[in-house]
Amino acid sequence: MNITAELEVEPAYKSLKVAIWAYFLLWIFEGALRKWVLPTFATPLLVVRDPIAIYIIIRAFYLNVKFVNSYVIFGLIFTLFSLAITLTFGHANLFVGLYGARIMLLHFPLIFIIGQVFSKEDVLRIGRVLLLLNIFMTIVVYFQFSSPQTAFINIGVGGEGSAGFSGAMGYSRPPGTFSFISGLSNFYTAASVFVFYFWLSKDSCSKVLLYLSTIALVVALPLTISRGAVVAVAIVGLFAIIASVTSGKMIFKLLISATVFYLVIALLQSYSTLFNLGTEVFMDRVDSVNNATGGGFTDSIFLRAVNEFVRPILDLFNQPMFSGNLGMGTNAGAQMLTGKTKFLVSETEFGRLGGEQGIIFGGGLMVLRIFLAISIAVKSLRLPQEEKLLPFIICGAACIAIFQGQWAQPSILGYSIIMAGFVVASMKKTGIPLQKDTL
Repeated sequence: MNITAELEVEPAYKSLKVAIWAYFLLWIFEGALRKWVLPTFATPLLVVRDPIAIYIIIRAFYLNVKFVNSYVIFGLIFTLFSLAITLTFGHANLFVGLYGARIMLLHFPLIFIIGQVFSKEDVLRIGRVLLLLNIFMTIVVYFQFSSPQTAFINIGVGGEGSAGFSGAMGYSRPPGTFSFISGLSNFYTAASVFVFYFWLSKDSCSKVLLYLSTIALVVALPLTISRGAVVAVAIVGLFAIIASVTSGKMIFKLLISATVFYLVIALLQSYSTLFNLGTEVFMDRVDSVNNATGGGFTDSIFLRAVNEFVRPILDLFNQPMFSGNLGMGTNAGAQMLTGKTKFLVSETEFGRLGGEQGIIFGGGLMVLRIFLAISIAVKSLRLPQEEKLLPFIICGAACIAIFQGQWAQPSILGYSIIMAGFVVASMKKTGIPLQKDTL
């Protein structure tokens, strides 16, 4: 697919759309650059999307894109006050503070810029590219899964060590083109959005591409050895079901889609040794975790999700009103402060916000993100049936990432921003009149 040719169809805001495409592609291939292509520059490439984010914001202001709203304003206020407190009464490291501040100052506004600049068709173009990349990503994951951790395809960030993470039965969780397994889990969640959507919608998509991408998704999930990836894709499927059950025709399509998925799984179980091995390894990890936590698969996932949401909120009241630790909760910030990559504040996202910025500003950002997630989900669900399907399915991927995604991790941050922007963009009925972009 010629992305440039696709973008030339709509001359309005072309430079912004190209920049958003670059942001999207670098989200997927940033890890590949840091591991395989430019390992020497692994550290600076950690913020490779930041200059693009700056360009998008400046260009959006120049072209008078209406993206500044209450979410952006409150995010800006909370972050700037936290930065001031950090530099005055906190750890006082300017670079660490700025690294933490960039999350809300540079990346968060992109949600609403994407929402204004992109149309539904722009989102579907990226969806078709995701279906294609899904096939190639699964090939990479297959080689990572079946190769020793010393192989080049499993090399770690900076060309050192291994990128694989603890799995089961001697197999490690592969990261694909990402630096870590969390990025790969997010990728398959994003790809599943468009697998489900094109099965259920009447929008055009190559049937061969859709069939191959569906098979690739089903094959890949056990190979990831990631419970999070499987649960996230299941949540997207649940949102697809909710968006589809209001009409008889959509229910029929849903039954066909479910039958196709069942047949793919049945055929793979009968004829694919790799799929059976991946499933065995995945279930072994599930059993190991369940034995360690004392619960079943559903219980362990559900209780973990509830605990990660409730505990940081309760812990927030043990934090000071204001805290000068902005940026300290990120691995990069910890590396700059201590020389070691570790969690100095909290491993959970809400715990990081509270520990970095205190009750007032950290709690304010928690509320901001919760309200945004609930708002886009409710607005999507209230759309007319013919307009609801795409935004609400994307909500299945976006809302949890907005709600409590670990934005301190660059690939999760990029995923959250992109998917949230796609929800906002896909809720528009038609493209709004745009000023012509002259470079």
